[in-house]
Amino acid sequence: MATVRLKNLSFSYPVRGSSIPVLKNLDAEFEEGRISAIVGRSGCGKTSLLRLIAGLSTPTQGSLQIDGAPLQGIRDKTSIIFQDYGLLPWATVWGNAELGLKAKGILSQERRRRVAPIIAELGLSPFARLFPARLSGGMRQRVAIARALASDSDLLLLDEPFSSLDAISREALQDSLLETQRKHGTTIILVTHSIEEAAYLADTVYFLDGSPASLSARHDTGRRSAESRNAAKNAHISEAQAQSDRITGSPGSPGSYRNSQPYFSDIATLRGLFSSLPPAKPEPPKPARKMPQTLKGFFSRLAKIIVAACILLAAWAGFAALLGKPFLPKPNLAVAVLLQGLQSGSIMIHVGASLRRILLALLLAGPPAWALGLLAGRIKAAETLLAPIMYLLHPLPKVAFLPILMLLLGLGDGSKVALMGLVIFGQLFMAARDSAKAIAPPLVDSVRSLGCRSWGIFRWVIAPATLPSLLSALRVSLGTSIAVLFLSETFASMDGLGWYIMDAWSRVNYPDMYAAILALALLGLSLYLILDALESLALRWREIE
Repeated sequence: MATVRLKNLSFSYPVRGSSIPVLKNLDAEFEEGRISAIVGRSGCGKTSLLRLIAGLSTPTQGSLQIDGAPLQGIRDKTSIIFQDYGLLPWATVWGNAELGLKAKGILSQERRRRVAPIIAELGLSPFARLFPARLSGGMRQRVAIARALASDSDLLLLDEPFSSLDAISREALQDSLLETQRKHGTTIILVTHSIEEAAYLADTVYFLDGSPASLSARHDTGRRSAESRNAAKNAHISEAQAQSDRITGSPGSPGSYRNSQPYFSDIATLRGLFSSLPPAKPEPPKPARKMPQTLKGFFSRLAKIIVAACILLAAWAGFAALLGKPFLPKPNLAVAVLLQGLQSGSIMIHVGASLRRILLALLLAGPPAWALGLLAGRIKAAETLLAPIMYLLHPLPKVAFLPILMLLLGLGDGSKVALMGLVIFGQLFMAARDSAKAIAPPLVDSVRSLGCRSWGIFRWVIAPATLPSLLSALRVSLGTSIAVLFLSETFASMDGLGWYIMDAWSRVNYPDMYAAILALALLGLSLYLILDALESLALRWREIE
């Protein structure tokens, strides 16, 4: 990789048909194999500049070049680490580290060969199978660096990566970054609002200020090697003063406490204390559990459901004994009829008919609803086209369409499946659109910066990020569709639990009626438990402990 140059670079944000200028006429040079820092106040456009260099935004004027050539040639060799590190919550430490190689189609064996030494070098080997939710801020930052290095990035862009860390962790990770950069020779561009951090880390410091912002000055620290940085870290007060002189360009300037001897004396003392602390030993990973926490939660919910069912049956028995009416038989009688019907297969015929209709509705309506919802959530044109139609149709009670569906599709399964499909389609579409809109932009940008295109972004960000909403929406849709199923099966049907319940009622056979109600409740409960089990397995990345 060669020197990166900005030439007359300007950038504006489009807002409601107009534009807000952010950066103006930037000229800068970031040398190969060096660390360059861009210092500026919060909100001055530092992150916007990094996004331009990473290719995530397009300049409104000027150019970014490498020795006179456009920067596009190294897009696949560039990685960006955002303030929140941009890690995928559903991928382990190892999965995040090898993501850039996966995006380039590198085979598994080669990925292991490249990732393993970098993971070990950064002290992450004991945590390779943990999800980001279980890592500290410093460890997440190291995972982000591991991902960039494993991707063979020639240019590493850091967006205030240490701003959320405590002082001790920040000092340690700054040293780790310097050592890693020395070993790999990576060109690093760092944006920060801390002058002390820029002075300690960078070979070259740029100051970004103004509105719109421009690069007002460049300062070379004169420290081009790890040895000189280490010497500066352990220097006495006189060297600290000299360091300040190099950054400010005004030796011995009076009147500023930042340039005073007591201030640098405090800094030297604190850095000496921090450097004298024994290196923190990695916390050993927690013992492997026999069962993931989410599966424990599933079985815990199952136990609570059983307890709740026992309470309801006890209340039922109490009311039946109190009323003494034939329309409310004792639960043991209804349960006995249900078991007998299950054994003979008479109830299973109706359970099978209802289940078939539910699954057909899910299969026919679910995938297109979710796909169109994701498109509407991520693509403005799709939302413009589809959202008004859904806003018009979704609030309408779907049962109102039953007569029309029966005229179009007949009295058989077609009209019943279509009615449930309408319910499922609307609910899944709205949930998919909203969840796709809620995806944090840094997640998409971090994957895009690694060279992922549309399919990779969908596979590694959009699909897993929206999976929790999909499962929640399916749960809601199942409850609504079962209610609609019961109503539709009372029209022109000869099978299904809805028909069986109403038929038993018309025959004044109340034990049969309650047995069918219990069968319908068990069918719905079984579907819910299947979704809960899938959620427990698919969303393990949300575990914290």
